[in-house]
Amino acid sequence: MFDFSNKSVIISGGGTGIGFEIARSFAFCGAKVTIVGRRKNVLEEALFQINKLIPKSKNNISLFRCDMSNEKSVSDLFQTVRSTFDKIDILINNCGYWSLAQINEINDNEIEDHFNNIIKSTILGTKFAANYLPNSGVIINIGSFAGILPMKNASIYSLLKSAINTFTKSSAAELGAKGIRVNCIIPGVIRTPMTSKYIDDNYEKIIEPIALGRVGDCQEVSNAVLFLCSELASYVTGTSLEITGGKYLTQL
Repeated sequence: MFDFSNKSVIISGGGTGIGFEIARSFAFCGAKVTIVGRRKNVLEEALFQINKLIPKSKNNISLFRCDMSNEKSVSDLFQTVRSTFDKIDILINNCGYWSLAQINEINDNEIEDHFNNIIKSTILGTKFAANYLPNSGVIINIGSFAGILPMKNASIYSLLKSAINTFTKSSAAELGAKGIRVNCIIPGVIRTPMTSKYIDDNYEKIIEPIALGRVGDCQEVSNAVLFLCSELASYVTGTSLEITGGKYLTQL
């Protein structure tokens, strides 16, 4: 449905879950894709799987081991991708971290891990994208429904995901002058390697407030990302699009 054959895309957290599916979808649509993460073995496996599923993508997909919360590492990433594929058109800020803990049990390491993976990575990615993306460039931030309605025992995660929504609007207002669009995807309950156990343990309770009566899958998120990165969404910026199956549309 979409043709991204003339586009170069960076996807942070591209080795697993939603990030992997977004990478696969862009590769299927002909884009030059760079998947980014800290675990080289995970990136190599993702690269192998995408090449296996889409043989034509072999020369158009690469990996880059990067800590998106480290400015030097992010700078090296953007320089390398531009050198490899000549340009960068789209950035998907998809780094994430999620854990459950009561407020009185939160420690410094958990606060730092959440901050670095959720918000600092998004800020640094956006900073460099602002300097590298052309007019008509696109940035997509991956938020969470927890940023709208907080999760019990996930206070830090919910707080920082709500910050993604605000940062998206600020970025869109500032970068609009450069012709760069910035939008946010807000997934609801999506089955990924990170969330599967929690979903399975709480399935009936989880689907009760969802209008469609089921959890979502990663492809349903990537479909929305493709739309927002396409020319069909050329006048859409600063928005947060919920992919939730209609979660909490009304009071129970």
